[in-house]
Amino acid sequence: MTAAELLAEEEVPGYGARFARCDSFLIRDRACWLVAESEDGPWAGRVSADVSRILDERCRAGAGRGFVSPLKDGGLAVAGADRVVVYDAGARVRWEYVFGGWADRNNASASCVDTADGRRLLVTVPGPDTGDGAYAGDLCVALDLADGRRVAEAVLPSATAAYAFQQSLTDPAQILLSALQGDTFYGLQVTADGGDRPAVAEVGLENDPIAGLCRDGAVLKADVGGGWLSRSQEGREDVIVEAEDVLPEGFLFVGPRAGFLDKDRVLAAVAEDQAPGDSRHLLLDAHTLQPVAELDYAGTTCADPLALGDGTWLTAEGDVVRRWRAVDR
Repeated sequence: MTAAELLAEEEVPGYGARFARCDSFLIRDRACWLVAESEDGPWAGRVSADVSRILDERCRAGAGRGFVSPLKDGGLAVAGADRVVVYDAGARVRWEYVFGGWADRNNASASCVDTADGRRLLVTVPGPDTGDGAYAGDLCVALDLADGRRVAEAVLPSATAAYAFQQSLTDPAQILLSALQGDTFYGLQVTADGGDRPAVAEVGLENDPIAGLCRDGAVLKADVGGGWLSRSQEGREDVIVEAEDVLPEGFLFVGPRAGFLDKDRVLAAVAEDQAPGDSRHLLLDAHTLQPVAELDYAGTTCADPLALGDGTWLTAEGDVVRRWRAVDR
């Protein structure tokens, strides 16, 4: 066992109500962010570089509802059911772009992210209805962040899907996109800087969603059934580990947020149930994904750990967020 040492604890109002959403933990511009909900609308807090604290900067989005993405200038973008709204640092509406929305809003939802150069906002939207029953797919559109003008678009391989944009912690130009289309998952990489037209390509093994924090060009993906975890990186051989080969008998990888604790370790949750009340947390070798240690919280149960890439991680119990590090006994 390796001990989990508590470094900080803070109440983050409204975080528990949003924790299960795909935008509650985001990587933007080399920083980790938490997104919470209040009566006045969603807000985002940047995780502090000081490991003795939880949050530093906080941004608010007025009354917007939808997928929240912090922007480099202190504002927020919110992709809702039929439009994306960009707020400035004072929570005032800068502009909005209306895209109409999907006919099936129970299974489809938009996501957004700004590009590394800060010039464009990428948003997933429905594709055009040709009227002949054919549908090429949903779109990733690039909007000018200054005024909301539509600049370019790319067709996605998914249709009427729920989307979540993420970035690599170490390279904001590495933009990742998970798409859930019914029972089909897509893990995509979107390249947008250096040209106006986004380029979309599948990344990693199989069509499963991208996991938590990725860094140094490496992308983790987790089987939605918990049967395996994989690591992909350009120029290196893909790595995949089966739960039945590396975990205790009957255990699975659980939750969508396995991530790089640092360049040498991955943090992953495991359990016997895909929807457990709590889970056990393992440290894996970041290159082979082989388990190397189990974390001991000294009587505290913690589900869904959020690796921060600096050797620390967060856990959430309702609105209480705690920060930890591993200490060898």
